[in-house]
Amino acid sequence: MRTHLPRTRLTGLVVLALALLMPALALAHGKDGVHVMGTVKEVKQDTLVLETTDKKQVDVMTDPSTRYEKSGAAVTASDLKAGERVVVHGMKMSNGQLHAQLVKFGKPPAQGAAKSQGGTDKAQPAPAPPAQGKGHEHSGH
Repeated sequence: MRTHLPRTRLTGLVVLALALLMPALALAHGKDGVHVMGTVKEVKQDTLVLETTDKKQVDVMTDPSTRYEKSGAAVTASDLKAGERVVVHGMKMSNGQLHAQLVKFGKPPAQGAAKSQGGTDKAQPAPAPPAQGKGHEHSGH
């Protein structure tokens, strides 16, 4: 008969490893981690020129490691065009420049939105409450 001692030790090691890694993961975004929201004014070779929501112009440095997401799907830098509203997750470098790690744009993916037959998202009306005096039935929520 096998004992559960090895599994217990493995679980303990996993918990210990996670406990040691959590501070490192939290610091990965660190105090220098920044988020910038705005509209793309220009897409250059290694720079995005943004106009922030408070109407300031910000240059955001990019490189081959910068990731791009459009509506939740991975895309490339060439998919980003002037006029797109973006959220940039990045790091402030020691020289003061902002380096983009992730650039998100496009509509966020729909969550639970019902599709009509035409394929467009349409909100469904809320069901009417049961009439007074009628039996209480569950619709399988």
